[in-house]
Amino acid sequence: MYFDYFNALVFAAVGFVFVFANMVIGSVIRPKRKGEQGLEVYECGEETLGEAWVKFDIRYYTVALVYVIFAVEIAFLFPWAIVLKESFAGTGAAEGLGIGAFALVEGVLFIVVLFLGLAYVWAKGDLDWVLAYQGGDYAGRTDRSRSVPSLEEIRAAAEGKGDEAGEGSDDDGEEALA
Repeated sequence: MYFDYFNALVFAAVGFVFVFANMVIGSVIRPKRKGEQGLEVYECGEETLGEAWVKFDIRYYTVALVYVIFAVEIAFLFPWAIVLKESFAGTGAAEGLGIGAFALVEGVLFIVVLFLGLAYVWAKGDLDWVLAYQGGDYAGRTDRSRSVPSLEEIRAAAEGKGDEAGEGSDDDGEEALA
């Protein structure tokens, strides 16, 4: 009995050693990219625009999640169909147990729950790729009273801050701005 556990332990240990050995070999063999170009976020010939941390639209994740859910659930239907076929034929593992009607009802219920989930996501609008804007009409910025200060106003503000801090003379302030 313990020999079976030992076999599993050896198998897991060999797997871990294989993974980490390949990681170490890869880090030794691959070229070191320590230059400015090698440390860029993308090395595909396209220069990055803006920050690297961009907020993606949640619709990408929603559509991907719905796809994964339906792909996995469809994979569950194949063995169910085989068991259902064998139960109605009276052969295989379901022979003589009378589970044909139960398996049919359970499978139909499973499909109904799947389609209720799809209907919910569809009705909620999560599968709409282009969402309609539901806010009011865009009015733009109404407060246009703010203007760009002139150079004299900037110099006066800078001189006022310099005097308050007790730093330098007026000539230092003009040189700093120039």
